This record gives sequence, structure tokens and C-alpha cells, in this order.
Amino acid sequence: MLEGNTDEIRMGIHSQFVEQHEYWESRRGKNWIAKITGLDEKYGYKREFLRSVKVGTKKVFHVEDFHIGEIYDVGSVYTGGGRQRINVRDTFECAEITETHVVLRYVSQDEVIRKLGEKNTDIIAQNLVRQLLRIVTKDQALKLIKHYG
Repeated sequence: MLEGNTDEIRMGIHSQFVEQHEYWESRRGKNWIAKITGLDEKYGYKREFLRSVKVGTKKVFHVEDFHIGEIYDVGSVYTGGGRQRINVRDTFECAEITETHVVLRYVSQDEVIRKLGEKNTDIIAQNLVRQLLRIVTKDQALKLIKHYG
């Protein structure tokens, strides 16, 4: 569910801490970063949620929780009314860790499945269909599946 330019997320590093990304919703939002460790029948992905710690008034992450090549589920969803916001809810690969930034780059679900292993594709496909059926009718889902393959 990419809305806006969220192909890359850059988070600043200060000391051993990683700052929240620019899309983080501080109020009226649901936010998370989770390392994807495998596939899950119920939720689609097995995830290990990164623990944030509070430094002063800000929540931050530990830099050692990020590893190049690992895939992360990132979500920042605004749950209040009013202003238009950019919602992020997708998968990203840790592409770069420098002295000043952690860079996460968007990875498609197909690429995530390929990286996690071909044998589990049925689990993800079933989960995606279930998610689709929550927001459209069965007939609309069939049309979308036929159209986009």
C-alpha cells in the first residue's frame, strides 16, 4: 500500500540509535518496523518487531537491529480524520548502513517470496487473496486477479 514516494526510506543515525523515518505518525497513528523471518499462514509473514526505546522525547531503534540484505515490514498508518497523510505499509530491504543513515528500499511481495523460498508461495497467495476479499467483493476480486494475473 504505497501512497506517495516511499520507494526509499532514510533514517538518520545518531550514536547507536536510528531515528524514526519521515512518514512516522507520532499522533493518531500505528507505526512499526518488523524484520521478516519467514512466511506465516495467518499473517502472511513471520515477523520480529523491532523494539523502540525512548531517548528524551523521541522513540528510536538500535542500529544493531538493522542488517544489510534483511527484509523489513514497515508500517505507518494514520488512523485519525482530517488532513491527507502519506500511509506506508510495505516491505523494504535494508540496502545501506552508513555512519549517518540506514536506507531501506522498497521490495515487491514477489521478491520477498523469492527470497524467502519458493516452497511457501501458496501460503502468501492465500493470504493475499484473503486480504483482497476484505476490501472488495468476490466478483471484483476475480476480475482483478484475472486482469493482473
